[in-house]
Amino acid sequence: MTNSVLITRAQLLQLIDRKRELDIEIANLRKKTQEAQHQQTQKRREINENNKIKNEKEREYNERQMLRFGNLIDLDSLEVSGPSQAVLDKQMEYQKTEKKCIRDIEEKEAEFQKIQRELTENI
Repeated sequence: MTNSVLITRAQLLQLIDRKRELDIEIANLRKKTQEAQHQQTQKRREINENNKIKNEKEREYNERQMLRFGNLIDLDSLEVSGPSQAVLDKQMEYQKTEKKCIRDIEEKEAEFQKIQRELTENI
């Protein structure tokens, strides 16, 4: 009897109930695990499909840039970068030339009006 375990009927029933609870819990956990694996597989498929779509859109975008510019240029940085120093220098030179031309036109018009007055006075 020293190597034996004595279990009462009530204890045996408790053990059987506990085993049944654990079996149900294990079955539920296995079911949840299968559902989680199924969802993981589904999400991976969605991610792969979205990556394919993203790669296709990037390829189309790069092709459009190549068609527009002949080489790959980031359109966003192109819009933001603004004019270069050479362009700004040419704009300043144009403005100076334009002001000089306007002054010359005003001077010539004034000279023309002066000559017209002199001619009308001499008539």
